[in-house]
Amino acid sequence: MRTTPLLFRLALVLALAPLSLLAQEPVPAGPTAATETPAEAVRDPALYQAEVELLSQGAGERRAAAARALGQVLVKITGQPQAAGNPVVRRALASAESLVVDSRGSESASDQQGNAAIGGVPVYKTLMTFAFDPASVDALVAGAGLPYWGAGRPRPLLWLAIDDGRGARLVNSQQLAVVKPLATRGLERGLRFGLPAGSAVEQAAVQTIWAQTPAPLLPLASRYGEQTQLLGRVYRSGGGWTADWVLSSGETELSRWSYSDPSPQRAIASGADGAADALARRDARALDVGEPGTLMVAIGGLRGAGGYTRAMGYLQTLAVVRSITVVEAGPDQLDLQLELAVGA
Repeated sequence: MRTTPLLFRLALVLALAPLSLLAQEPVPAGPTAATETPAEAVRDPALYQAEVELLSQGAGERRAAAARALGQVLVKITGQPQAAGNPVVRRALASAESLVVDSRGSESASDQQGNAAIGGVPVYKTLMTFAFDPASVDALVAGAGLPYWGAGRPRPLLWLAIDDGRGARLVNSQQLAVVKPLATRGLERGLRFGLPAGSAVEQAAVQTIWAQTPAPLLPLASRYGEQTQLLGRVYRSGGGWTADWVLSSGETELSRWSYSDPSPQRAIASGADGAADALARRDARALDVGEPGTLMVAIGGLRGAGGYTRAMGYLQTLAVVRSITVVEAGPDQLDLQLELAVGA
């Protein structure tokens, strides 16, 4: 006997509109929308796409690349670097290609460190950009019980002072190459940063940046329409480099951290992870998905074994479905009991 109250017919047709792919380049500082709750958030298509390197041209590598890209997207959407390790997510990664709505390949030349190759022998890499269906990704986040970090994110104004032994100097918007490691890592975490223009007044504030006191910089930040600030100082330390960071919103300090590394690029990039971690802790919200339970479904129009196989295969790709029990099978209809990770 069926004990669950809900019986409905499930149509196995998905109409997925292609996403508009947004260029992910660093942009000048400017105004940003206030952080929204998940229910109010407008999806940002850029958060649902990721670029990964192809290690070969085979179909198996493409499937693996799609899984890596989906893992990156989930880091952006949840704000959690370990999101791909969630048990529900791990199961879904095997069918990541089924969530792809657009993909495109490209080839780039770089040196061994990943910088644009100028002279010498370049290293060629084949890159693939995958765009995933936002509704399917959000359903995966809900089914995995992960938090949701909406699209209305601040764009921190980056005040970065670097001292290589010749005194602290402010990095401005004409020096994007210096902050490329941080900007690139920021995009991987779903966060963009702005840079000051480098006016005389801003250059004179370099000691305030070095002292890591955000409040006196608020009037300068307000000119860019931004109240969220990331203050960084990078300097030689022992045989490597150290970066000290402070993230603030208005007059409230959100986080303070340090990172040391032999590479100045990695030291600079460390600002992105700390900022994303702090903002996600503040802004990410648990989705209201109801209590897990049992659901009865009837699937019609199967037309034989082929339809049965397609229906079961599709249901097994859904992260919200924990298990499937066949209640009754006929030539044209299949009655199932689904154990869900979310409410009906």
